[in-house]
Amino acid sequence: MAHRNGSRPVLVTGAYGFIGRRLVNYLIEQGDTVVAFDTSSAPVDRKDQQADGLVHQQGDIRRPDDLLRAIETHDTGSIVHLAALLIPDCFENPVLGAEVNVIGHINVLDAARACGIDKVVYASSIAARPRPPLGAPPTLYGVFKHCDEEISQVYFRDHGLATIGLRPVILYGPGREIGQTAAITMAMKAAAQGESFTIPFRESTCFQHIDETADIFRRCLAVSPEKPVISDMAAEMQTTEDVANAIRAVVPDADIEIANDSRAGPPDLDDSILNNLLGQRDRISLEDGVRRTIDHYRSTPM
Repeated sequence: MAHRNGSRPVLVTGAYGFIGRRLVNYLIEQGDTVVAFDTSSAPVDRKDQQADGLVHQQGDIRRPDDLLRAIETHDTGSIVHLAALLIPDCFENPVLGAEVNVIGHINVLDAARACGIDKVVYASSIAARPRPPLGAPPTLYGVFKHCDEEISQVYFRDHGLATIGLRPVILYGPGREIGQTAAITMAMKAAAQGESFTIPFRESTCFQHIDETADIFRRCLAVSPEKPVISDMAAEMQTTEDVANAIRAVVPDADIEIANDSRAGPPDLDDSILNNLLGQRDRISLEDGVRRTIDHYRSTPM
């Protein structure tokens, strides 16, 4: 296929998920060709669904042949691996969760090796970090993501395949409406539409707007680490009360409550590895991110 920007296409697995949609748009906007790989046949949410540089490739990461076909057919030069089942799905169906999140991860790494791709950028999760009282990740989803991190390091040792594993914390922004922590975005959507909403948990954690998250994944494609990288994506701790206050700063009469169900936040976060890898990067404050999200829902009411 024709290459734009003089570079080979980027394969994005899970391209129609929350991070994937925004990342695909970013890459196309900067002139890259993107192979959008997903089990869904639905197109990425773009105004121009036939945008130059966007190729839809339906497939399943559980099937190695699907990955190999996508890479070889489109002469893919790099991979961002985002496809995964989230916390509720892994809880409801642990075997399927392991097949997608662990076996699928292995299949992506093996496909990269088979096709001569020397680096994979992938989404891990803050849920992969062990926590008290058991010294283990708090969910099966986290266990699977922790396993992916370990597998990636072994693949570097055994095969020389470089990987960058990024651990999002709580992501929010337009379109984040499924998953355990989607309530943060849903509270902003409710405020934009004049509806009441109760955030179902209290927590001290990091909140990162999707635009910042997607930009980090994009920038990681341009660096070549000498060893496997695993890093938290943010480290500034804030609370759900800070979120509610940021919403009220944009919508003063917003009817936003917070339930008394306190959740243990993640352990001490550290994004210094990512900062050293990428250097200076733009950050989106909670206040700015909340405003962007509310403005979006005001302009595109559902």
